Amino acid sequence: MKKKEKEPDKLNQCHYSTFQNIFYCLKNTIHCYFPLLCWCVIAILVNVTLPVLSTYLPKVVIEKITDGNSLLELVMIILVFMGCIAALSGIGKFFTKFIYHQKFRMNTFYLKRVTLKGLTTDYSNQENGIFRKLQTESFACCNGNYSPLTNIYDVLINLCTSVLGLSVFWAILAQLNLFVILFLIATTVISYFLNQKIMKWTDKNNHERIGYEQRLNYINTISGDIRSAKDIRMYRMAVWLSDVYKENMNGMIGWYKRLTSKTFGVAVCDSGLSLLRESITYFYLIYLVWNHQISVADFVLYFGVVAGFSIWLSSIFSQVSLLNQLNLKINYFRSYLEYPEAFRRDNGVKNPTDEFSRCIELRNVSYRYEGADRFALHNINLKIIPGEHLAIVGLNGAGKTTLVKLICGLTEPTDGQVLYDGIDIREYNRTEFYKLFSAVFQQFSILPVTIEEIVAETPTENLNHGKVKDCLKAAGLWNKIEQLPEGVKSQFGKIIYDNGVEFSGGEVQKLLLARALYKSAPIMLLDEPTAALDPIAESNLYENYNQISEGKTTVFISHRLASTSFCNRIILIENGEICEEGTHNNLMKQKGKYHHLFETQAKYYREKTTETEVAE
Repeated sequence: MKKKEKEPDKLNQCHYSTFQNIFYCLKNTIHCYFPLLCWCVIAILVNVTLPVLSTYLPKVVIEKITDGNSLLELVMIILVFMGCIAALSGIGKFFTKFIYHQKFRMNTFYLKRVTLKGLTTDYSNQENGIFRKLQTESFACCNGNYSPLTNIYDVLINLCTSVLGLSVFWAILAQLNLFVILFLIATTVISYFLNQKIMKWTDKNNHERIGYEQRLNYINTISGDIRSAKDIRMYRMAVWLSDVYKENMNGMIGWYKRLTSKTFGVAVCDSGLSLLRESITYFYLIYLVWNHQISVADFVLYFGVVAGFSIWLSSIFSQVSLLNQLNLKINYFRSYLEYPEAFRRDNGVKNPTDEFSRCIELRNVSYRYEGADRFALHNINLKIIPGEHLAIVGLNGAGKTTLVKLICGLTEPTDGQVLYDGIDIREYNRTEFYKLFSAVFQQFSILPVTIEEIVAETPTENLNHGKVKDCLKAAGLWNKIEQLPEGVKSQFGKIIYDNGVEFSGGEVQKLLLARALYKSAPIMLLDEPTAALDPIAESNLYENYNQISEGKTTVFISHRLASTSFCNRIILIENGEICEEGTHNNLMKQKGKYHHLFETQAKYYREKTTETEVAE
């Protein structure tokens, strides 16, 4: 949670130009909601016409007065101009509000793509720190009506308005003096490059801000998470988390202070240039009037045009700077959507279509987590025959869960091969390959839906009610479900539903087991499925194990060795390697590490039993 050393910004893997990203956004708008571009074009035309009319109105009025036109003609001219200005102002405000609401369509379009990427990307990507940061930035990029991907419409409207307005005022000023235009451009360009320094500093230090935001968001999330509430209170973590939050908030404030300091310095220089630019230009106009080279009406016109020209020009550079900032964010977004997928999908080999599993083999498999100094698993050679019940045991951190993730294809080995039916699983359609496995993991996800929907992982109209009941019975949870007022129709969790039901840790594990049984895949992976069960519930699960695993290949993970004696084969993992292998009886006869661990765990229960017998 502490501040890390500065490191290069590795987030921006895509390097699309600003024009490429503008084209990308326009193409998506055409695909999703083309009328939005039409409204933007109308807004541009209105925004250009309004200041042109407002600039010409004083000139026309003065000319009518000095030319001796009648009062009626003067009033009519003013009414026509003011009527047009009022009408265009109303239309402009309407389209500003209208476009504001229509941009929500595009937010939804982009949010769907971000969500779909997160749901379907390779599991190994979700374990990657760069990918997770890109994911955070991508959600921010299209969340809210002033998000970068929707703010680009406002920037493009302002930019196009400024370019068209500048063109009109350029044509007017060209009749006055070309050097006036060049002077205005030169001073504005200097201002632009000063502002570019701010942009470069922001880009260079952006990873620091993102780090602070991620840590602050994490603390905000767990502060309202019911799963964390007990630990926070029992271990008096509130003060600690508050200090960490304060530390990162101070870091964030410091970051913005540095940004503000740099921005203020640039703003002072920019204001000085603006004063110099307009003062010299206005004195030149006064000089022309004094020498009768232009009329008073022309002076008023050029006075307004010079101010407008500077505003349009500054706006162009400002919008270009904003586009560059948005370009960085959009590159984050596209980097996330285009993040490499290593697993095959549509072009992969199809799985065998029968209901029985095939041979699974690991050949010289090693795996090292990103940034780790040593291998979590090293040179694993293992063959799991169809219908076998395999137990993987070992102390915490030995690599048991990592091995299971490799077997079911959630992640790829750093070295070696994982084969299914003699084919490297890299060749399979990975989405189809997952259908071969039912799993109960230590880290799990349960949606806040009805109990039967959780078991079937499908909406109510598509599930098999009888099968849901059978699976809950096999998992030992049916008696609990029967006692609920709405039975399997009960909503799970109180996060969304006030009347939602909450389960104990052991009951949740039974629910997860029922979900795995319902899928009825040929290979079942059980990662510590009894960790939260009481001894009776654990014993009942073992008694039903043959029924649960009938006709299936099962891989049972546990650090409690007494729970694996019913398996055909047991492998003991230590320090990422298979150190012993065999049946329970054979391993006990070898008097090796398995025997030592088993006796160590059994000693406590034997002592308790002896003490109870003596007491009796």
